[in-house]
Amino acid sequence: MTWYYTPYAVAPAMAALICMAMAAMVWRRRGLPLVRAFLSLLAGTAIWCLFNTFELSNATLVGKVLLSQLRYIGIIVVPFAWLAFALIYTGRERWLSWRTFALPVALQVPFAVAIVTNDLHHLVWMPLELQYDAAAGLYYLAGGFGPLWYSHAAISYTLTLVGTVLIFRSLLRSPPLYRSQAVALLVGVLLPWVASVLFVTGHSPLPNVDITPIAFAFSGVALAIGITRFQMLKVVPAARDAVIESMGDALIVLDSERRIVDVNPAALCMIGRSAREIIGRTIIDLLPNHEELVNRLRDQEAATSELTLDRGRGLEHYDIRVSSLKDGRGHITGRLIVARDISVQKRFEAELQHAKELAEQASKAKSAFLANMSHELRTPLNAIIGYSEIIGEELAAERADLVPDMQRIGAAGQHLLTLINDVLDLSKIEAGRMNLNLEEIDPLPIVHNVVATIEPLLRQRGNRLDLRVDSPLSIVLADPTRLRQVLFNLLSNAAKFTERGVITLHVSDDHERGMLAFAVSDTGIGISEEQLGKLFQPFTQADSSTTRRYGGTGLGLAISQRFCAMMGGEVTAASVPGQGSTFTVRLPAVLAGSQEPSAGPYAPSGG
Repeated sequence: MTWYYTPYAVAPAMAALICMAMAAMVWRRRGLPLVRAFLSLLAGTAIWCLFNTFELSNATLVGKVLLSQLRYIGIIVVPFAWLAFALIYTGRERWLSWRTFALPVALQVPFAVAIVTNDLHHLVWMPLELQYDAAAGLYYLAGGFGPLWYSHAAISYTLTLVGTVLIFRSLLRSPPLYRSQAVALLVGVLLPWVASVLFVTGHSPLPNVDITPIAFAFSGVALAIGITRFQMLKVVPAARDAVIESMGDALIVLDSERRIVDVNPAALCMIGRSAREIIGRTIIDLLPNHEELVNRLRDQEAATSELTLDRGRGLEHYDIRVSSLKDGRGHITGRLIVARDISVQKRFEAELQHAKELAEQASKAKSAFLANMSHELRTPLNAIIGYSEIIGEELAAERADLVPDMQRIGAAGQHLLTLINDVLDLSKIEAGRMNLNLEEIDPLPIVHNVVATIEPLLRQRGNRLDLRVDSPLSIVLADPTRLRQVLFNLLSNAAKFTERGVITLHVSDDHERGMLAFAVSDTGIGISEEQLGKLFQPFTQADSSTTRRYGGTGLGLAISQRFCAMMGGEVTAASVPGQGSTFTVRLPAVLAGSQEPSAGPYAPSGG
């Protein structure tokens, strides 16, 4: 073979290099079907251009014929690759099957065989001659085309035309980003085929030169721009159709002038108009009474809001989220509005609020009823308790055998009165009718008074009380009556659930929190971790079996917790089953006192 330099070989060589460079750019994303089709298109184009470069640079008949035959490997591949690319790009992957390509492949196979055996039948090319164009300094093949070549050309142009029509239809209905991609694709593909048609019909601007490879150089630039500038192969209309069109949320795309450039079906349903009616309109045209929301589109990069519409079919509520669309340089090019219909959620919220209000009213009515009934019940109970004590004293001298029965009546009445007092306290708290008298008090007198009161209960179960008071001790801000009630509840609970054990009351300052702490510990039955969560619920005991064995209503701890909260403090509990429990009351401390240390065991007399 004889080679020579011709400037006409530069253009196809550049086109081949551009194709290889683009293939390298997208190779890492070759797992995507669209990228694989694009790589096939680039490979066919590179083969076409590369062998065209060699053919133009060869000065022998045999060499030119052989290189022309090899060039058709790429020429045959390109139309098929282009159609496959167009099908995937426009979301028609289901058409990628052997049924779609069976007929054109079957027609191209005889052509491929005929290229190799053309000297025997001349069905592809008529007898070729090597000629030299002195004006252009170019060796070229002169001869006509055979019938199989025209068959091949018809198939190739048809495949290319189908793919081009698909891309063009996508261009017409695509938003700006995808429209730019489609334009780059169309330019990249149409240029070589227009050049091919001009050469075949004898209208090439360069006589005797196939300008198709030169066109490939320009199409390579167009495709490179599509990949780098418009993110082709990353985001395509097919993805938009598959995701955005099926979204339940309304989506509206605005340009920099707040004009609507794209909407999905959910947005059209929300607006109540067709795409033709709203594309190109400004957002203010659609929301004339929502200037504040519209202003956010101009002043903020991102915003959230709620939109309420009344179009004669009841209030419609939407959660609106606005975000900015930016170009590669960070400049805002538009806005994306996503609207989610929250009407059902709003109705549920309204129903829940109404139910909550009804429940609160019912709770207040119940608390008021309990408060009134408890007050009415206390009067006759006090009479029963008082008369039982009087009768018991009168019977002591004459009928001593009846005294225990009267004592049982008095004890039952006292228990019932305690229960009613607890219910009354709880109902007052829940009804908001409980008033506390907060004072700055010395806690020690209250502590000693409670210890003296609890002595009989301690003696009954053989328990010993250990009273520990740190010094100096702060003054506490509390209601004296309610503080006494809380401590009595905790100590009585400890005595009730402890038998022949030690109960400790430790009073100390919690300097870190500015509180005074009253810790009641026992060595009783203890409480499990699961049961601890139920301790402060009204009318609930940690374990139903304790009610049967130890008695109680489950109100004491609930009332104590509420009283402490009303005094600005808290009650906490810690326990180990079988080892005992510790309940700690913390109330706001006022200032440090100067009491003397008081520590040591407190044992009930006669215990």
